[in-house]
Amino acid sequence: MIIVNLTGGLGNQMFQYVFGRYLSIKHKTLLKYHFTNALFNTQRRFELDVFNIKTAEASSEDLQKFGIIQNRVLNRLFYLFDERCGIQFNKHIMTQRYPYTFNSNYLTIKDNSYIQGYWADERYFKNIENIIRKEFTPKEKLDEKNQKILEKIQKTNSVSIHVRRGDYVTNKTGPKFIGLDYYKNATKNIEKKVKNSVFFVFSDDIPWCKKNLDQFFNDAHYINYNTEKNSYKDLILMSACKHNIIANSSFSWWGGWLNINLNKIVIKS
Repeated sequence: MIIVNLTGGLGNQMFQYVFGRYLSIKHKTLLKYHFTNALFNTQRRFELDVFNIKTAEASSEDLQKFGIIQNRVLNRLFYLFDERCGIQFNKHIMTQRYPYTFNSNYLTIKDNSYIQGYWADERYFKNIENIIRKEFTPKEKLDEKNQKILEKIQKTNSVSIHVRRGDYVTNKTGPKFIGLDYYKNATKNIEKKVKNSVFFVFSDDIPWCKKNLDQFFNDAHYINYNTEKNSYKDLILMSACKHNIIANSSFSWWGGWLNINLNKIVIKS
């Protein structure tokens, strides 16, 4: 059995899941998840249940078998000791250590392991890409409002633009807002390559986008109704666009990766 520690928002959870899925397939064993949010201070919730994933929640007995302490504060402390100092308290716990660059050694993690980290690199699951694409399909059909947007996306030379602001604007450490110039240059580059491009803007700050991005294009749709538990619908719509301008976020990255257009242009920072 492989148990994956899920933490953070939807994009982070997707990366964590797929690496766990790779290991479970490699070892022909069960994959279970343990949602702790131990790596983040922001309150989050389990979000992967909207997809056709192959996992179940780890029981108390499962966690006890691996010697996992079910205390969020202690989980975070033990994680930091391992991640930053290389001090491993439990032989079953495999922690991605800083810096988070790709390390092929993690691909050899053994069965009966509890994995925790970010694993934000396609090489951790490239061998099971086709499986992942099938599993990251929504269980339910889009509602009428989103279905109408999807039809427009499919009928046009659609380009998604994702703008991550929120905590990225206020962060003193960690990821920061990518900046207006990035979107100005990205839209120019797209319009040179894609005739009659139609932009679909997704963001946690649509009022800012309308005020600042409208100057860069003539035809745009601002999607402002998929919030909280419905945020995955933005991801579905982004991935349906023919091309993508993505932000420096895992959520945004998945929108470009899930795009199946063979001729897609994905612009990233």
